[in-house]
Amino acid sequence: MRCPDTLAIKNRLKESKDKLLHKSIEWILQDPQYLDWRNGDDVCLLWIKGGAGKGKTMMSIGLIERLSLLQDESTVVTYFFCQNADYELNTIEAILKGLILQLVNQQKELKISLRSRWDTTNERFKEEITSWRALWDIFLEMLEHCKCKRVYVVVDALDECQDDGIADLLKLLVRTGLHRPSKIKWLLTSRPLDSGERELLSGSDQVLVSLELNSKHVSEAVQIYITSKMDELDRRCSYGETLRRKIQNELTEKAEDTYLWVSLVCKRLESVHRDEALTTIQDLPLGLYPLYHRVLIQLSSGESAAVKGCMRLLRVMMLAYRPLNMAEVGCVSGLSDELAIIEALVDRCASFLKMRGTDIEFVHQSARDYLTGENGQSILNSDEYYGHAGVALGCLSYLSQRLKVNLVDLPRPNSTREVMKWNGLAASVAYAATFWVQHLDDAKNTTTVQKALTAHGEVGIFLHTKLLEWLECLSLLDKLPRAVEAFKTLADNSDVSKYIGFKALLAN
Repeated sequence: MRCPDTLAIKNRLKESKDKLLHKSIEWILQDPQYLDWRNGDDVCLLWIKGGAGKGKTMMSIGLIERLSLLQDESTVVTYFFCQNADYELNTIEAILKGLILQLVNQQKELKISLRSRWDTTNERFKEEITSWRALWDIFLEMLEHCKCKRVYVVVDALDECQDDGIADLLKLLVRTGLHRPSKIKWLLTSRPLDSGERELLSGSDQVLVSLELNSKHVSEAVQIYITSKMDELDRRCSYGETLRRKIQNELTEKAEDTYLWVSLVCKRLESVHRDEALTTIQDLPLGLYPLYHRVLIQLSSGESAAVKGCMRLLRVMMLAYRPLNMAEVGCVSGLSDELAIIEALVDRCASFLKMRGTDIEFVHQSARDYLTGENGQSILNSDEYYGHAGVALGCLSYLSQRLKVNLVDLPRPNSTREVMKWNGLAASVAYAATFWVQHLDDAKNTTTVQKALTAHGEVGIFLHTKLLEWLECLSLLDKLPRAVEAFKTLADNSDVSKYIGFKALLAN
């Protein structure tokens, strides 16, 4: 049942969304559709739909916090934020686990729905609970047993869920409101949904708030956001009243009611001299994707070494299964592992990537979408191609050099986690140790990987020389089940599997 803490994710997103401007969501708090959903007994599902960069996640955070203010013994709020670029946050299983975690943390008595499925003798769940349908049954049981009169369930960015079963989930979800009055209130936000959209709004108990159809309110909210950003820039760059007004007017005219466009342009202005600020905005195109295209062309036309570093970093970030820590970039990308160099590359790619502490992530899902599209790929691959095979073999090479017995220098064999001292080495190998087989599997049909999978290839040599150290590393990372998944992936290759008896191991 392990899953990320959704409260921590909300707080992290709140930090990355600049300041959460509660004024920018005041309009929806007065919207009749929202009020019917929040207060009435007949509307069970509210869907907020809007394009990229329209502020849906910022709105979700604001609404969650407003709903939480109402929270007492009769009300509970549970929520989840989907994120396409993180394998822990982009599946239906992850959504349901996150909602369950939030619910039981607030309603302790609901843990019985899990404990009743636990085999105390064998210390394991006595029925399969990793499938999303089993998790759905558990979640629904918890909702039915919850004594609160109102349960608000918020799922943000549903379009970023990478699961093929999303339409089936929505079918089940809308049925939770069939009984009147319904205490369960679903709030979903997303861009248009291809496979699941027809399942929504099929009944009178489901309502839609379209951000495009509420353009007047969104435009006013974006104007509030622009004013706030201009206050920050004016303090930093000392524009003065006249220049500030010109810049603010230019931003308003070109923003097309898109928060993200404003955010990216204002981030760019932070490093531009005040005398060039106005012309910088005037030269930029309207719309997110044209802006991304302009920036990527500029990135690809600089100094050779810098261009190669930026293109490689962007390509690796698209391939990675979760955001990367700065200490992990070197082993995954083959670039220098000097933190100052990596930080400089991230800064050059600021329209696509951002730092959150020591983690690197995309500024927005739309940035990743652009890079995976035809225009982005044509530019990224013009310099060189670096795919899953390169990542997998880079990870193997790094692990081969860095892994050692007693990786974190435990003082004695029976040491507990409490005495474990994480060092920089453990942090730098975390991604490589966890995901190298998955990258290998995604590139299994390439000639490079076929050679690596032979007994004398990189994989065979690694398993022959570093298997125990790798298993120890996964254990320290609390990721040992990943080894079982890896064995299953590699088991069909007889040249490699003979070194550790994969098939016999799995059979036992």
